[in-house]
Amino acid sequence: MNENLAVNGGAKAITLDQEEALRWPRLTEEDEQAVLELMRKNEISVSQEPMKLEKEFAQFLGAKYALAEVNGTAALYAALFVLGIKQGDEVICPSYTYWASAMPVVTLGAKVVFCEVDPKNLNMDPEDFRKKITPRTKAVIPVHLWGLPCEMDEIIAVAREKKIAVIEDACHAHGAEYKGKKMGTLGDFGFYSFQASKNLPGGEGGMLITANEDYYYQAVTLGHYRRAADLPERYSKYQHTCLGFKHRMSPLHAAITRVQLETLEEKNRIRNANIEKLLKALEELPGFEIYWPPSYIKRVYYENDIVYRGDKTEVPIDRLIEMLKAEGAVVRRDRYSLLHQQPYFVERGSNPEDLPVTREISEHVIALPTFPGDDGRLVEQYIEAFRKVAGTF
Repeated sequence: MNENLAVNGGAKAITLDQEEALRWPRLTEEDEQAVLELMRKNEISVSQEPMKLEKEFAQFLGAKYALAEVNGTAALYAALFVLGIKQGDEVICPSYTYWASAMPVVTLGAKVVFCEVDPKNLNMDPEDFRKKITPRTKAVIPVHLWGLPCEMDEIIAVAREKKIAVIEDACHAHGAEYKGKKMGTLGDFGFYSFQASKNLPGGEGGMLITANEDYYYQAVTLGHYRRAADLPERYSKYQHTCLGFKHRMSPLHAAITRVQLETLEEKNRIRNANIEKLLKALEELPGFEIYWPPSYIKRVYYENDIVYRGDKTEVPIDRLIEMLKAEGAVVRRDRYSLLHQQPYFVERGSNPEDLPVTREISEHVIALPTFPGDDGRLVEQYIEAFRKVAGTF
């Protein structure tokens, strides 16, 4: 028994107070003032604030059209609606993702077809995407998981060949780029979330992205009451009813998002620097498989999830987590459950034993902090904790 390990009664490697270094979102007086200004003007419901955010976020992305939505889920629903997704259609997306990447497909009556991920990067496998296409496939939803862009050239090439629409789930990828282009601007649609945990936090809210003018008009008509009045006549005639939904983003959330957008790049830089310092150290330890994207991909870190192979160290993943927690680390298994194994889909014919690659790799993922407010000292203690535990391998 190694008595130096904290799990065996030894001193902890991580002794710093972690609350401030890990605090997110990082709100300031500027955020407060932006909200108070709207409240003092009584603009807590109808306001130009969401439209100001649309303009600024479109400029940030280099996008032609951006439409503020009540959340990212609504933005995806709008994209699917505009594409005419309906009963009998199929939409392909990974099983290894948040439920909101798939469930709007179901609400429109279509079928979700799940595909494998690449075990190296945990993103959609372009080859398996191709294999899952049928004559009923109408769209694909590549998810830029944890802020790492998918291999979009390969996915788009297959989609164009098969005449399938591409809807990028960029809800984890604020500021990420693929070959110099911001995520959400490469497909027919992209969509973002501004939920409080995201790299660009507004509390709630989302954004739909497209370069297609007609798609934009249709999305406005779906859920933006009265804004349709400014559209061409074929859409403006619906201004008094729209099409049954209210997707308008709260101006208070838009105000916070606008302030946070000003510092997004700097906050991403801090996360990246801290996380990559840790990952470079873990790369030298047995059992950890660190993926470094090619130079044409600029990633961000919504979460810091890595692959650990306990079969290479004889220390199972749950035992590793136990030892690291004893050292003071904030660490856990990945929080996503595979969608194709969820009761909703199993009850409708999904085989939980499908997608063997996805099932296998998901058992080896651990989640670590993103260190958004760390000056480097906490990361050093995490490195020491990992080295200490790895000394028992």
